[in-house]
Amino acid sequence: MKNFFLFIGIIVCYCLLTYLDKTYITTSSKIFDFLAKDYPNEMVQNYMDNQKKWWWLSYTLLPFLIGIKVLLVSFCLNFIKVLDLPGLENIKFSQLISLVLIAESVFIIAGIYKFVNFYWIDTEYTMESLQTYYPISLLNIKEYISTEKWLAYPLQLANLFELFYWGILAWGIWELSEQKISFLKSLTLTSLTYGMALLFWAGVVSFFILNAQY
Repeated sequence: MKNFFLFIGIIVCYCLLTYLDKTYITTSSKIFDFLAKDYPNEMVQNYMDNQKKWWWLSYTLLPFLIGIKVLLVSFCLNFIKVLDLPGLENIKFSQLISLVLIAESVFIIAGIYKFVNFYWIDTEYTMESLQTYYPISLLNIKEYISTEKWLAYPLQLANLFELFYWGILAWGIWELSEQKISFLKSLTLTSLTYGMALLFWAGVVSFFILNAQY
């Protein structure tokens, strides 16, 4: 039941962030102005009408997308039990799910940070700047690193909130092992499981973006 209530709380927070984004940040007027530069008004209007018709779809998909993410991260972390280290053999999969759900709150804070930035600080934003922004990440200084499109996703992942996420996962494993392993070793285990999976996923996404360019 603990995991269920954690999951519901996270979904509610994400739904609220989605509502705030659609209502105050990624507004219909912003989208229309952005698309009207490259497409005929009739095509843009049809797109906007479909957006209004299927407004509920993004909210409906949220529980499935977040649920899949939580399960996949928990599955990756579960491989730490393969290693013959003290304290790890008794860790349950449900405990790992609880840990991942708690860590997910980091990305909710990132969403709040993004909303505050565009609603109160950078109010003269464009859809282009909105698409190329992630809170406290290397993506925001992409033009100083490289203009290659396939690097956008890896640079987005290189952010402070992702580091906090890794820290919470490592702390959780350390606690679940009843502190029988060091925090540094716990962080290493997080890197070898979740970290390697994230690296693989970033490589796959970058590969498809690179192929789409040619």
